[in-house]
Amino acid sequence: MKKIKFNVAYTTDLLIFGIDSRKNANTRSLPVKHFSILLVKRDKEPFVDKWCLPGGFIESGETSKIASDRVLTKETGLTNVYMQQLSVNDAVNRDPRGRVISVSYMALIDRTLLVEKLQENACWFDICITEENNFYHIVLTNGEETINYDVKKIPIDIKSDEYNYEVTSQSNLAFDHAKLIIDGIMELRNKVNNTDIVFNLMPEKFTIGELKQVYELLLNKKLVNSAFRRTIADKVILTEEMVQTGGHRPSVLCQYNEENLKNK
Repeated sequence: MKKIKFNVAYTTDLLIFGIDSRKNANTRSLPVKHFSILLVKRDKEPFVDKWCLPGGFIESGETSKIASDRVLTKETGLTNVYMQQLSVNDAVNRDPRGRVISVSYMALIDRTLLVEKLQENACWFDICITEENNFYHIVLTNGEETINYDVKKIPIDIKSDEYNYEVTSQSNLAFDHAKLIIDGIMELRNKVNNTDIVFNLMPEKFTIGELKQVYELLLNKKLVNSAFRRTIADKVILTEEMVQTGGHRPSVLCQYNEENLKNK
């Protein structure tokens, strides 16, 4: 039987998640943390003027990881950032230009580290998720534009806690990136529950209140103070530094306990 040859292009798609702090309208309250993702507006077909994840074609001599590092530095100016491979995306019709297989990566950054301006067509979008049973409503907003879509959680194998997330409606996102975003958010949530990955989104020193806000954003739920403090008891160490937060008493600054990682 004669084999039919066909061309396949390889790309990388990068989910760059960030955390930043903004002033609270109530000056006596803590600054408010925000969870966001970096998106890029396409300036050519297909999907011209649609938002998408940063990415591009993997060049000759590059691995997908090297290509992702290149994209990250181009978009943010950062290097040596936590990054992990998420998935290989090979749906046959995911790109109208032809057969394109994408390797997606997740990068986590503390946005206070950003000193360079973003590319002209790039923008941070705040992430808000509303959950009800096995349905999710995703809202991405940059203050001027809003992207909404809905997702259904479908069990694959309950014994192994595996699920698929099916996008049931979307607006203004290119390719299959709505699907890649929800997959990345859920993988991040799983990691927050089982690892110390959250500290890749924190500055070197932080308060317990700030850390709790970030956990709540990523897990999308309120946490009980006493239970939270037990959860992070071995993960942080107290410094001798204090910081004034709003109208409250000064708070002790903490930092990640590197010994906790070594003992795992």
